[in-house]
Amino acid sequence: MTDREAQIEALWTYEISTEKVLRRAVKKGFITQAEADEFSEKLFEQLDTRKIPGFLPSPLGEKMRAEQVHVNPYVSMTEIAKEKKSSSPGYLIQSWMRSNTTIEYLRMWEKIYNPRFQEVACDELIHTVKTTGTTLTPSLWINTTQAMGMQTSRGKGGGTTAHPEIAEMFRAWLFPEFMLDLVRCYRMVQHNKVAEP
Repeated sequence: MTDREAQIEALWTYEISTEKVLRRAVKKGFITQAEADEFSEKLFEQLDTRKIPGFLPSPLGEKMRAEQVHVNPYVSMTEIAKEKKSSSPGYLIQSWMRSNTTIEYLRMWEKIYNPRFQEVACDELIHTVKTTGTTLTPSLWINTTQAMGMQTSRGKGGGTTAHPEIAEMFRAWLFPEFMLDLVRCYRMVQHNKVAEP
């Protein structure tokens, strides 16, 4: 391993350690999740080795990039729901999970990122929920389908967390102004793609 590769791997290790510290700081209330996300994104942009001319990442760096789903810190859906001034954030998450669009989005995400996702169990769960009126909860979804895009924990400081691609979809469902911002950003990106020669 070259000095350069060792340096980059040390930076990756530092970044992962920083993510753990950020999660604890949010959990203890020292910073908000939004502040942690912003700091994490800035740090990750600085470590994006694809922007370094002539750099070939080490096998560890390649593996971490390929499994980026494991590098990204999970976002607290419970905290997002609390931003809505809800006294029952779990109920808001369950309400979001009642939507067919939500379930199809979660299924699609899991099929892309999770090789252990149980699609047959997912179909059976959806059928059961529709025919029996069973409430679909994050725990039921995770335990039945072996989903990894969401996590739940009980007790003090517990709640539901999710990969940013899932948590931000929940935020968009909960806050129309956020959805509007997403649509505007998407349209801007599409416009820029068309404008480029």
